[in-house]
Amino acid sequence: MFRDIPAQLISGFLGAGKTTAIRYLLRQRPDGERWAVLVNEFGRIGVDGALLDGEGVAIREVAGGCLCCVTSQAFSVGLGRLIRETRPDRILIEPSGLGHPRRLLEQLQADPWRGVLDLRATLTLVDARKLANPRYLEHPIFREQIELADVLLGSKADRYGKVEREALLDLAAKAEPPKVRVAFVEQGRVDPAWLDLPRDPQRCPPGSTAVPSVADKPLIELPGDDGLAPEQDTAADQWVLYEQRMDGYSALGWRIGAGWHFDDRALREWLRALPMERVKGLLRTDSGGLLYNRSGGDEGLEPRPAPAVSRLELIDRDPLPVERLDREIRTMGTAHNTPGGESE
Repeated sequence: MFRDIPAQLISGFLGAGKTTAIRYLLRQRPDGERWAVLVNEFGRIGVDGALLDGEGVAIREVAGGCLCCVTSQAFSVGLGRLIRETRPDRILIEPSGLGHPRRLLEQLQADPWRGVLDLRATLTLVDARKLANPRYLEHPIFREQIELADVLLGSKADRYGKVEREALLDLAAKAEPPKVRVAFVEQGRVDPAWLDLPRDPQRCPPGSTAVPSVADKPLIELPGDDGLAPEQDTAADQWVLYEQRMDGYSALGWRIGAGWHFDDRALREWLRALPMERVKGLLRTDSGGLLYNRSGGDEGLEPRPAPAVSRLELIDRDPLPVERLDREIRTMGTAHNTPGGESE
């Protein structure tokens, strides 16, 4: 019987630095404690799990839109499996940057999770540079994330100055009920002690919330797709492409079998030139694995072991030119072990 497992949301809009913060927290966990992470992504491909891989904890992905939909079977299956298989001492839940934290908190307060989870403070990361942009400040999900934060954290604080800091402090000062903690962090260095701060139930009392509408457009159906993005279902020669639109954003993702690899130099140049708001992926190249993570002007490049499956996701407000982008990335790829032994 599982009872009172400490759990909490670590939320934030696209590119706020949630995954970086979680990676830092996982490295600070006490010796002997088993931690687990449930990750949601806006798109259907599943990249964030790869960003967290290697931290020595159990990670389960729920790909494909709003993890917090109360009708989401994938969420219940994913969380249930995570608890049964890992028996964690703590669970960190990372909703999509376009996820609805209110719906998720309401679900976690209801059966079958009532009594199983001990919900602690919700941590929300905000890149304070975004507060000067009405496109973010007026987005309902951005506002909801800030409203429901018990701990409001100005992320990437080494990349902005006094004006941005004061804007975040002013926003926090107007919050009702007051925030439990307001702080600024650099390079995801979240104080682990904040995980045990209390959650204020007044921010999100139990109740019903309407489920958001989702418009998915599968360009190629994902094999065995249950929202959990299983790598073993992607054949070596397979090239899977998926497009999704929700909450004013579009996502385009690729899941590409191990029979394909890409020209490392050409791929890096192509990724850097893409104008999309969010670009992230882990891909096989002729130099090994390449982890790429960019939000706005903030870019991360990291060598990794070559993955079993290449994954790439682009997110933007504008409709994405699917055919052109797919054609461009194919020109950088080479296929091996395809039927007949021929490259595509």
